[in-house]
Amino acid sequence: MSLSINTNMAYLRATNAFNAAGNSLNTSLQRLTTGYRINSAADDPAGYYYASELNNQLSGMRVAYSNVQMGYNMAQTAVGDLQSINDELERIRDLATMASNETLTDAQKTEIINEAQSRIDEINRLAKDSSFGDIKLLDGSVDAGTGVRIQIGANSDPTLNSLQIKNVFLKTDTDSLNITGSTAMFATVEEAFATASAAAQFIDQIDAASDIVKERVSNAGVAQNRMDSILASLNTKYENYTAAYSTVMEADIATETANYTRNMILQQTASSMMAQANTRSMLVLSLLPQ
Repeated sequence: MSLSINTNMAYLRATNAFNAAGNSLNTSLQRLTTGYRINSAADDPAGYYYASELNNQLSGMRVAYSNVQMGYNMAQTAVGDLQSINDELERIRDLATMASNETLTDAQKTEIINEAQSRIDEINRLAKDSSFGDIKLLDGSVDAGTGVRIQIGANSDPTLNSLQIKNVFLKTDTDSLNITGSTAMFATVEEAFATASAAAQFIDQIDAASDIVKERVSNAGVAQNRMDSILASLNTKYENYTAAYSTVMEADIATETANYTRNMILQQTASSMMAQANTRSMLVLSLLPQ
């Protein structure tokens, strides 16, 4: 091999090897420090894009999971108040059954009417007061046609990412249930309990109202069962997406540790070779005339 004064090719090659080992060493060190294989788009542009999409879906699924839980809790709140209303209806039915018997004194009838009116007032209070946060549930505020929309997925397609809870959050006061009022058989409690035969007819009115309330409780239960399934599905999907994200983004610590050690050795070897190349170039001086 020829020797030259102007260019020390051996030194240049050793320098390039030193720099390459240093760059690889820095990459391994960064991956070991952060735990990620991709720390910038430059590390793997395609992988970075794919991982970003996965991360968007993961973030959306976390929010959707919370949405479904809120929807479940909202339905459960309505169920609790509807069941309380039905409890009141059951007691009013008992009172109507008592009043259907003509063995009662006027004082007893008065007490029955007073209690029935108190139960009616409580139903109306429950219907007006039932709420989830600032959202009224049983006073007619919720659109009866559309119900309540729950976002159950990370994307926009409503057929795949939303759930409409219908026929639960409806007006449930005594007028709406046709217990008393202008459209009911009896306008007032006094009319319903005026005679034993009227009280007997009132039993049918209460049964019809109770059927409406129980149907709404059942509708809420159907929606809650579906939301339970949605939550389980979201958990499974989140687990799978997380595994895919980890595969793309996260570093293999064993591999990177081996790479780090290898690059340390290569850099030290290249440094030694740079010194050897400089020493070798000094041989040129021994060939020059003294």
